[in-house]
Amino acid sequence: MADHTWLIIMISTVSCILALGILTAIGLLIYAIFEIRKAVAALNSSLKVTEERLNPVILQTEQLLRSVRRVADDVGAVTYTARSIAEAGSDLVINLKALSSLLNDIGEGLSLKAFGVKAGVKTAINVLINQLKERR
Repeated sequence: MADHTWLIIMISTVSCILALGILTAIGLLIYAIFEIRKAVAALNSSLKVTEERLNPVILQTEQLLRSVRRVADDVGAVTYTARSIAEAGSDLVINLKALSSLLNDIGEGLSLKAFGVKAGVKTAINVLINQLKERR
């Protein structure tokens, strides 16, 4: 009989430890689920901010493309202007590659790449303005 009570006590102890382990695991899973929800909300917020930052860059790029098209219509008249536009076009290609890379690697250095695109656009606009001034 003494052997049976020892077995019952052992089984009860193991059952309690197992129940505590299961409850602990359930608690950790619930905590992990809440943390994952917070991370998803933060990621969504980050994506919205990124989209808001990219919209002005895209609009500036579209405006630059329109300006390049207008100037490209007069390329046949002056060769010097054509060279300047080619340089601006290469800056535009570099900027578009940076923008594409920015869209692909949204989480990595967004603000630095956006400033690079902005600087490139500003440079291209300055080149266009200087060329228009020299033509006059």
